[in-house]
Amino acid sequence: MVQLGEHFRTVDGRDRSDWERLQRQFAKTRVDHERREKLEDRLDDQLLAFAVEVVMATELQLQQFNARLDSYDEATVVALMNNQQQLDLVQARIAVLLDQAYIMDDGRRVFKTEDGTQVFDEFGQEVDAETLDPSQISAAHPTWEKYSSNLREQTQLLAQRQEILEFQERLDEARDQTADGQISEAELDTLDAELLDMMPPSVREQVPGMEVPTSTPELSAVFAKPAAPAQVQSTEVSPMTPTLSH
Repeated sequence: MVQLGEHFRTVDGRDRSDWERLQRQFAKTRVDHERREKLEDRLDDQLLAFAVEVVMATELQLQQFNARLDSYDEATVVALMNNQQQLDLVQARIAVLLDQAYIMDDGRRVFKTEDGTQVFDEFGQEVDAETLDPSQISAAHPTWEKYSSNLREQTQLLAQRQEILEFQERLDEARDQTADGQISEAELDTLDAELLDMMPPSVREQVPGMEVPTSTPELSAVFAKPAAPAQVQSTEVSPMTPTLSH
């Protein structure tokens, strides 16, 4: 009888242990299921919020944007034409100055500074006094200051031209981005702002409504009592240090 009782207690203990294990598994499964449901709900909420935020640009907005692109294109063409005209003029002046330059025995064309102390070749390299005495170059030849100022202007115009061409390329890309009409309002606004930020001043001044306003003196300044002239101290301009390279 004792052995039989122990047997039933052992069997009952195993059953209870199995039942507790099943209960734990069931509880864990239920918790996992609830966690997945909450996660799915959050994802659904996020997707819904994203869908609400993405508002596609309307046909009217696209038409207005394309109209602005047209005006930017026209302004870009005008800016390029103006740039080319200025480049032609400065390059013609440089050619004349090179023809009038002093020519060394080795064929280099050189220019003397206005103070007569230095000599530079057409590429901005200094020629030392042992190679060429500055006094050998007469005043009939153009100075280095005159020649180098035209070189700087040419460099600036070439940089300006590159900016205009890059902006023109970005305009073409913007047209491609909006060609199918599938663009959100936010993306269109960002693209519009990017073009305005990238627009070179030489193009901006050709766009109707974007011209730089001419400053006008205030009436108070016009009718103000003239002040006594200030004393002007004599200042001496130091010769320009060339930075050009071959």
